[in-house]
Amino acid sequence: MELDLTPLEWDWTPVTKGDTFPSIRIQETSSEVDCARVRVKIKASGVTTAALELDSDASGITIADGTAGAWDFTIDTITAAQTASMDAGFYTYDIETTDTAGNVKTEFCGTWQILPQITD
Repeated sequence: MELDLTPLEWDWTPVTKGDTFPSIRIQETSSEVDCARVRVKIKASGVTTAALELDSDASGITIADGTAGAWDFTIDTITAAQTASMDAGFYTYDIETTDTAGNVKTEFCGTWQILPQITD
């Protein structure tokens, strides 16, 4: 049987520019390796530079448990200031994990829509 490395596709709920996006808790119960780092990059469609980067080694992601078979991490709340700095439109994102041996795997990918702010 061939190992399937296709990331899970998951589109985030749209948020209005300048609003707070709630934290997301992710638990993994079937991984065979430890989780040492988690990163998220969010890019506007067709743009190569990230509009927002979150990293458990810096800020924006908290790993509660990185043990094999019991990952538990939270993408912290994306603040109103962070969404206000993004243009309204469609974005793509991915969530990568790095195990203790340095192997990187894209776990999730999808889209996220920032809706225009009507009231200032």
